[in-house]
Amino acid sequence: MSTTFMTWLGFAAMVLIAVTFTWRPAYATLRPPRHRPVAFLFGSLLFLLMAFLCAWMAASALNTGHVHLSHHRAGTIDVWREIEPVTYWLIIVAAYVFGLLIASYSIAGIALMKR
Repeated sequence: MSTTFMTWLGFAAMVLIAVTFTWRPAYATLRPPRHRPVAFLFGSLLFLLMAFLCAWMAASALNTGHVHLSHHRAGTIDVWREIEPVTYWLIIVAAYVFGLLIASYSIAGIALMKR
């Protein structure tokens, strides 16, 4: 299965779960935009793009079997599926959960435009 297909499939699953279940708790924490609703809309679309990038990160890690995370303060994490499977799958699940959180707030922000 290609990385592109897995990315779109993971992103579609994130958006589907966000639209059906998780946008309501996120919606309850936000206030409606007062002055610049267009900026609020574009911010929500930016959040949707970030959720897509989380799906892409997880899909590329699933395709290659390797996760490489690097940060100048936190250091470097190199995880291979065959060597450290628990850490590998925890990182994949964390990427999808983080993408779902971001997609939920994005859908909630777009829903606030209806008010």
